Amino acid sequence: MKAYSNDFRAKIVETHLKEKTSIVKTAQRFNVSYSFVWKLLRRYEQTGEVQPRPHGGGQSPKLTREQVEQVEQLVEAKNDATLEELSHQLYEQIGIRISRATMGRIVQKLQLTRKKKSLHASEAKSERVQKLRVEYWTTIGEVKLADLIFIDESGVNLAMTRRYARAKKGQRAYGECPIQRGQNVTMIGALSLKGFLAPLTFAGWTDTTTFKFYVNQVLVPQLWSGACVVMDNLPAHKVAAIREAIEAAGARLVYLSPSSPDFNPIENCWSKVKEYLRSFAARTYSELDEAMTKAIATITLQDIIGWFTHCCYYIPSN
Repeated sequence: MKAYSNDFRAKIVETHLKEKTSIVKTAQRFNVSYSFVWKLLRRYEQTGEVQPRPHGGGQSPKLTREQVEQVEQLVEAKNDATLEELSHQLYEQIGIRISRATMGRIVQKLQLTRKKKSLHASEAKSERVQKLRVEYWTTIGEVKLADLIFIDESGVNLAMTRRYARAKKGQRAYGECPIQRGQNVTMIGALSLKGFLAPLTFAGWTDTTTFKFYVNQVLVPQLWSGACVVMDNLPAHKVAAIREAIEAAGARLVYLSPSSPDFNPIENCWSKVKEYLRSFAARTYSELDEAMTKAIATITLQDIIGWFTHCCYYIPSN
């Protein structure tokens, strides 16, 4: 709390001495506490001053600035370490022992908040995969943006619901969802700058037969000459008949480099679709089918441009 100004303090002392009122009445007149007026008058009697004493500085910090920087380095080296583990590592490194609570305050001041991990395949760092990722961009860089089509699948079920809600502090936020999720439903779709294309849903998981049906009966009729279909390396995708059907339509097929979902804009699209499905909370398959149709309808060109840009595909300005 900011200290009262010296002018205000002097006015209180002057009024009290001039009018010779009680401390209680003086406090009421200036709308301050009794203890403040009493301490102010005592200080004036002892020193002849009214300005506040300098702050004592409080308790000295447990760690120096350099040591706090070491904590930041420890978190960077192992970002999933618990507060107890960080305290132990710091003790081993510099010989200073601090409590879990103190470590919590330090990481809070460093703005290092605990959050859910975004996991990436460890294989993506291998030399082989890094080389293939470079080769992918060399290939895809020759394709016009308007010709890119990204294919992917995603699974949904009857137990989807929002996982976060509000409640009074200290109380749980309750909700309901069925224990039995029912049979998995797979969504397949294609994303391009023309919109969300060739949607298909079916019960179960993607296998070679199902995917061949999708490509021949749903995807190929919507392809155009010069289109470039991009998909991941799921075994069901890597069948000779798939490439033959796509190329027969005048398009080409390119597989993503391994462990590279970050190169596929439709991954972000599924996030939006599933967020809608969680809010809809369908509990029958007919409701789920309706919800998926409505979710796909919410996808806008602006969304697609954002997802393309996020995945490093440059979008030229109009």
